[in-house]
Amino acid sequence: MAEPDPDRLRAQYEEAERLVREAQAAAEAAAAASSVPPRGWATPGEDGPPPAFDVAQLTALVESLRGVVPPDLAHQLAEALRQLLLALRAVLDWYIARLEGGEPPSREVQDIPVE
Repeated sequence: MAEPDPDRLRAQYEEAERLVREAQAAAEAAAAASSVPPRGWATPGEDGPPPAFDVAQLTALVESLRGVVPPDLAHQLAEALRQLLLALRAVLDWYIARLEGGEPPSREVQDIPVE
């Protein structure tokens, strides 16, 4: 595998730094402009649904890091992502099996005499 170009890496790093600074400035400006306190006038039970987990964002992050990180770290990240996907698959399989139902498990029943 060819070594990454140092100038290209530096440019990518500087671009990432610039984006982080812009995001922080935008967040600070939004916080300063808002007159509503955190959780403002919310009443209990007004919470909306939690944000959905988006695997595409995780995949995009891995793809963007592919050319920047060393090969051994890239391998570790790929293995961690593989383990995450396997765990997600196990949870989905378990949930699907629960939804399908099927035959309920048999139970032993014992008559207890009542006198």
